[in-house]
Amino acid sequence: MARNIPTDLLRSFVTVVDLGGFTRAAEALGRTQPAISLQIRRLEDLLQAKLILTAGRQFALTDAGVALGPYARQLLRLNDDIVAHFADTTLSGWIRVGIPTDFAQIYLLDAITAFVSDHPEVKVEIESLVSRDLREALAKDQLDIVVALASGDDLPYLVETAQVKPFWAVRENFQPDLNAPVPLLRHPDPCEYATRMRNALRRAGRSWRTVMVSRDVAGLQTAVRAGLGATALTPATLQPGMRIGRQDEGFPPLEPLRIGLFYKHAALKDAGQRLAQHLLEHIQEQNKNSKS
Repeated sequence: MARNIPTDLLRSFVTVVDLGGFTRAAEALGRTQPAISLQIRRLEDLLQAKLILTAGRQFALTDAGVALGPYARQLLRLNDDIVAHFADTTLSGWIRVGIPTDFAQIYLLDAITAFVSDHPEVKVEIESLVSRDLREALAKDQLDIVVALASGDDLPYLVETAQVKPFWAVRENFQPDLNAPVPLLRHPDPCEYATRMRNALRRAGRSWRTVMVSRDVAGLQTAVRAGLGATALTPATLQPGMRIGRQDEGFPPLEPLRIGLFYKHAALKDAGQRLAQHLLEHIQEQNKNSKS
């Protein structure tokens, strides 16, 4: 088993996956199709595992290929971050960014605004959808960078994740009634937040009733401040007029969430790569502050 994997082999692998074939990957990387095929075979030899199955112009990832994806993307991100750090170039161009309605929009918008302010030649188009739809839009090349909830193991184009601890949010003067069902405020199903709330209540033997369903986190925040019920939020979305619901008030701990950064390396230009790095650092810094 090899101890060092050349990044050019990983880049060829990721580019084949991102662009959907060996020929397109060869064009993007300025190489021939046989050269890309040879690099993939060399990577398979080094890892002693079959990564890609081909049938004519079609291909499919093996289980080993799926498992390699996140590792390869993380290494390429670090490599590209190093190159970008020492590059003396003016960033420019359009970047299409997707941010989730079920997370902290304002918190992410602040990070994007700061980046554009530092790089005035960069123009950003922002799309706000639920996490599942954002990932689908990225797969269809309708977005360049996506920040979305990451659930499950088979998540194409996942580059990096950060763990976020959600908590129960209630009105500041909320008075618990342990004998009554918990009034839930939630996003439409399927929703990672709603699933965590129900699972936690089920384990604790508590009943609940859904009071309101809203696609927008702002709607849930307004409902919490109005005293309609409780919902699950993250540190970046807790607002004045709210407080965290305690376990002794009948609010059991919620399982952590994974926030993922998704993009296709082969399709991302320098400005997009730098913005992706900026967003990841912003999420990690927010998590660090919330734990301190």
